[in-house]
Amino acid sequence: MYIKLGNLFKLSLWFHRKIRLSLSFLMVVFTLPSCVNSPILNDTFLKQAGNDSISVTSRDSVFDLLDKKWISSTYFDRGLKYESSRLQVVSLSDLLNLFSPEENVDAILLHCADDYQGIISINDVKNYDLQLALKVELSQGSIRPDWLQPLLIVVPNHTNPPFFERFLTANITELRFVSLADYYAPLRSLSIGNPSIRFGLDIYKDNCLFCHSINNIGGNKGGSLLVRFDLGLDSEINRLKDRFIEMHGGDNSNKQNMEQFLVNGQLDLLLKFLHEMAINEKLNNQK
Repeated sequence: MYIKLGNLFKLSLWFHRKIRLSLSFLMVVFTLPSCVNSPILNDTFLKQAGNDSISVTSRDSVFDLLDKKWISSTYFDRGLKYESSRLQVVSLSDLLNLFSPEENVDAILLHCADDYQGIISINDVKNYDLQLALKVELSQGSIRPDWLQPLLIVVPNHTNPPFFERFLTANITELRFVSLADYYAPLRSLSIGNPSIRFGLDIYKDNCLFCHSINNIGGNKGGSLLVRFDLGLDSEINRLKDRFIEMHGGDNSNKQNMEQFLVNGQLDLLLKFLHEMAINEKLNNQK
């Protein structure tokens, strides 16, 4: 109760300050500096009307209310093959406490500037103390790809989540509080009896959906794999596998190393899932 009263007091001060600034025709601009192309904080963009979910943008002055600290992240360095990186972060749990989303909200949808779309559950936020980076400082001589911009999901060193791409989402422009069940609803029709195929869908959701949408769910940075490849054919499955190694192998120059997330035969299970998806789509189109 005391925490919620404190949060209400913070928000009350925030809204009163915003009104005073508007009346005096002042404009205050906050910045989120980074090594390249810093995003800018501006007036708060907050929507919660009817069924609309709460939305927070990268240009949102709510970040000025949150405590900031500099940390290192071995998870981040491992994923991008860096050393001694430093990140200025705020706590995602603190952000959640400010807005107190409704009970049916159990995830944060992450819209990114480059048509990438991530999603993390609120359980993940709490279990792994996930942070949100406002600034990124790389060690001297490190190569920084264009997509590696704040806002950025960061795993702190005192937690140990599984190694998934979704914990490295970057270039976030909007955080929207959503229901996982509602978000994944269009994928329910993909439930297939074979357990290995279901596991392939889980692998896809954890590592691929952010760039390659299915049933209009996910991002479109890399386009739909079912459109770009005729995955009902073995030859096209092999072509996709070769393309995957070329674009997402360990030596990828743009630091999009997806191969590191797929271990113990997971790539083969993923390809099997996509093959089954393509066959089912052809059968449905013939009906």
